[in-house]
Amino acid sequence: MSLPTDFHREIAERAEPPGFDAVVERARTARRRRRTTVASGLAVAAVVGGLAFAIGGPGDRSADLAPPAPTTTWDGTSEVDPTLRGDVRAVLDDDRLDLWAVAGSSDAVAVLWRGCDQEPCRFAVVTRDGDEVTGTALGASFPRLSAVPGGWLVEDATGTFRLSPSGERTQIYVAGTGDDVMAGDTAVETSGGWRLLRGDKLIAVPTPSGRPATAAYVTPDGRMVAATQAGAGAVLVAATDDGRSWDTGLSTHTGLPVTGVMIAGHGDHVAVALLGDDPDGSVPVLEVQVSHDAGRTWTWARDLDTDGGDKVRDPSSLAVTADGLAFLATGSHHVVRIDAEGDVLPIQLSSFDSSVFELAGAVCAVSERGRWDQLSCSTDGGTNWSAQPLPGLQ
Repeated sequence: MSLPTDFHREIAERAEPPGFDAVVERARTARRRRRTTVASGLAVAAVVGGLAFAIGGPGDRSADLAPPAPTTTWDGTSEVDPTLRGDVRAVLDDDRLDLWAVAGSSDAVAVLWRGCDQEPCRFAVVTRDGDEVTGTALGASFPRLSAVPGGWLVEDATGTFRLSPSGERTQIYVAGTGDDVMAGDTAVETSGGWRLLRGDKLIAVPTPSGRPATAAYVTPDGRMVAATQAGAGAVLVAATDDGRSWDTGLSTHTGLPVTGVMIAGHGDHVAVALLGDDPDGSVPVLEVQVSHDAGRTWTWARDLDTDGGDKVRDPSSLAVTADGLAFLATGSHHVVRIDAEGDVLPIQLSSFDSSVFELAGAVCAVSERGRWDQLSCSTDGGTNWSAQPLPGLQ
C-alpha cells in the first residue's frame, strides 16, 4: 500500500500539533521505559562496556558519533546528601526516582527531583552553589523549573516564586498582557504559556502574529527572538527590539510540518531548533539555525541528519554558550554540538545523555550511570568533560 506524497500535510491539517510540553514528556517517557532495562546498581564500567547493546541496531549511527570524550574519573559512590531536610531526603530515597528538570543559573545548579514510591508522586528542588546545598519539598502537582537571573523560577501548587541559590523565595505575580520588551526581561515558559519575567511580574510575550509565543529568548540589550504558530504545520520566528516592529530574518526550508520550536541563547548568540512529529511517536529535529547577531542573520547547521531511520530525534534541551556554541541533547545522537559556522558534531558521554545547559562559562549535561545519574561538564567546548554528583547527592 502506498500513501500520497502529501500525506504528512493532510495529517498536519487534521491534527492539532503537540505542544512542546508534550514533546519533552515524550523524551522523558522514552527514557523511563529505557531505564527499566538497566539494573539500579549497574557499575560505570558495565555501562561503558554495554554501549554497543544500548545504542546499537539497524540504522544506528553510533559509528559516526565522536568517541566518548575524556572524562575525569568519578567513583560513582553516590548517596543522598545527609545534610538535607528529612522531607527532601525522603523524596530522593524513593526507588522510583526521576530527575524531572535541571537548570544552571550563573555558577549554581538546581535539580527538580520526582519520587513516585507513593501516590501522588512527590517533588523536591535541590540547589547547589559552591559548597552550599539547600533543598525544599514541593507540592504534589507537576512543578516547573526555569533558570532566571539570580536563581530559578519555580512554579508549583502553591504559586510561582523566584528561588535563590541560598534557598530564599520571592513571590512572582502574573501581570497580564504585555506589548513590549526591554532590557532585563527574561523569557520563561509557565503553565500559562511563555511569559516575560520583569522584576517580580510575569507579562505576556508579544508576537508578530498576535498568537501565543511557542518559544522565546531575550538578549541582555532587550532584543527578543520569538516563535509563534503561523497556521497548520508552520511557524514564524522573528526578532524585535521593542515588541512592535519585527525582523523576520530566519527562513525555514524543511518542507515538513513544524510542530514545535526550541530557542536558546547567550548574549547575542541564539539557536533555533524546529521539530516535527513522526507517526511512530518520535519527535524529529527538522533543522537547526544559529545566529550571532541577535537574530539579524542566520546560519544553518550543516550535515545534520534529518532523514531516514538514523535522523536526529527526541530532543530534550537546547543550550548556547558564551562563545556561540550550541548544544542539543537528543535521544538518538546524545549531545549534538553546533559550532559558530554551523558544523555539527555528536558527542557521546554515556548510554543516554540529556538536559544540556550552560553553567558559568561551561556546558553541562546529565549522563546516565545507573541508580543515580551524574552531571558532566566541559569548559573547553565539549572536548574534555569532568563528572560530579547532581545536587542532592554526594
